[in-house]
Amino acid sequence: MFFPLTLQSASITLLAAGLGWWAGSAAAWSVLYGGAAALANTGLLLWRQSRPVRHVDAARHLRAFYRSSVERVFVIGAWLVLGMLWFAPDAPAMLAGFVAGVLVWVGATLFRHLAWKQGE
Repeated sequence: MFFPLTLQSASITLLAAGLGWWAGSAAAWSVLYGGAAALANTGLLLWRQSRPVRHVDAARHLRAFYRSSVERVFVIGAWLVLGMLWFAPDAPAMLAGFVAGVLVWVGATLFRHLAWKQGE
């Protein structure tokens, strides 16, 4: 469960260190902020998955799924808007950190799924 989080944290830190070396510390902090948004997104998703399922019918389960999606969109959207205001000159670096974090999460999850299928 925590493999994607570990891989996300490591890759965002390496990206921030590389960009900090190349473009300066402001860009590195922007990447770290965007990466933290991606980590928060993953954390919210894992938190929602870990909650016990108390849904009896499909309609209630689907409502909970939609609610969780909307919560994540609003929380991460507000986080990114605040980052755009705070890191205005380095906003592309912040978005690059967020996108890199999300892509690493997708890749790590896909890798775990494929590795699990290989073990069957």
